[in-house]
Amino acid sequence: MTLLQIIAPPLVGAIIGYGTTVIAIKMLFRPHNAMYVGRFRVPFTPGVVPKRKNQLAGVLGKAISDQFWGLDDLESVFTSEAFKSAVVGRVMVMIENPDARLSFLDPDKNKDHIALQYLKDEMCVRIQGAILRADLRKMVHEQGGRIIKQLFGRGIVSVVLNEKTISLISDRVSEYIKKDVLTHGRAIVMPMVEDELRDISREPLANVLDDLIPDRDAIRETIADIYTAFMNNHVRPIVESIDIGTMIADKVQVMDPAGLEELTLAIVDRELLYVKILSGVIGAIIGAVNIFI
Repeated sequence: MTLLQIIAPPLVGAIIGYGTTVIAIKMLFRPHNAMYVGRFRVPFTPGVVPKRKNQLAGVLGKAISDQFWGLDDLESVFTSEAFKSAVVGRVMVMIENPDARLSFLDPDKNKDHIALQYLKDEMCVRIQGAILRADLRKMVHEQGGRIIKQLFGRGIVSVVLNEKTISLISDRVSEYIKKDVLTHGRAIVMPMVEDELRDISREPLANVLDDLIPDRDAIRETIADIYTAFMNNHVRPIVESIDIGTMIADKVQVMDPAGLEELTLAIVDRELLYVKILSGVIGAIIGAVNIFI
């Protein structure tokens, strides 16, 4: 038996084993599209992965959502301290931006804004309610008596405008004010509300908050508390509205077959190389065994 007869079988077996595995792996992804001879589709075209891309997308999306990104996993992300800190940090950056404005509050630019209209109406109602709930009679009586004493001391005017007279006037004035507020309150209050909202909308957001909460740490804590309270009440509906499986499946379905091949090979390329080498070794072993058969 010559040296060539000894080397040839293992070498040919290794080449066949390695080559067939390379072809098999290529056929998983290629050709990317179906090939036809006349009206007949060439068998094994397109490749297995492009042909089953939609099924693969569904299985991949479901596997990832079930095993890695379920509802509990998403909920833990949104309620984590790290995520809350990131949200609070971004809000603080927005607040500190000198160009940040509450421009949606400008009644001149957003006349038809439903939320702004609701806000103005609610402010008017609350202001009117506060005026009506106030003890106007007592306020008019106390302030009227003080002003009369300051202006006229104990003179004849003070004698005429005594406590009984002031009390009577206070009753009439308070009733008139309440009646006017009920009748014309909105027309009186609305322009003042719009002026205030207009001023707020044109002020930097940081200045507006400085007037309300001067302490920046207190603002940060307030934002964090609001976020925590919101997530405690609404995190489950939020995560239930996020369908990770469908999102992944949709992404895979729209991927180009070449891009899907590149993505898959980038993940398992080293493992596939080991499979090719192992196939070559097995082919060489089979070839060597044939020498003795």
